[in-house]
Amino acid sequence: MNYLRARWASCKILAVLNREKIIGFFLIGLFSTIIDVGLLYVFTEYFSVWYIWSATFSYTCGMVVNFFLNKYLNFRDTSRNYLRQFFFFALISLISLALTLVILSLAVEIFAVNYLIGKGIAVIIAFLWNYFGQSRITFHLGTVEISGDLKEYVS
Repeated sequence: MNYLRARWASCKILAVLNREKIIGFFLIGLFSTIIDVGLLYVFTEYFSVWYIWSATFSYTCGMVVNFFLNKYLNFRDTSRNYLRQFFFFALISLISLALTLVILSLAVEIFAVNYLIGKGIAVIIAFLWNYFGQSRITFHLGTVEISGDLKEYVS
């Protein structure tokens, strides 16, 4: 029994999920997602913008809000290297955006699901990627500087 308990505790995925920052990350992500989905709905329904373009624009707006809230409120990051840090944040977020758009497109075009339901599915899947990437690379769990060497953060 102790062996199983030790193996369970050493699991990296569980270690990531047990960090207190994930709760703040989730709440900030929820707020950013409300902005994202709200803009998606408004641009698609009221301005007749194609849902893929709407999703791209709305996601970008949510990403900027997410960056600043996570930097200052959640990770309490004091790095003044904003451009480099935002570059990594945006890179991870753009990978997440690509993942989101693929899932959204598959949901709508292949499975004939409403675009808002497809967006919900995509958000759930992209959340874990975002948390891992932002906490391990962008904010490196509260460190103040980013070296630019990705090997330092993902090992």
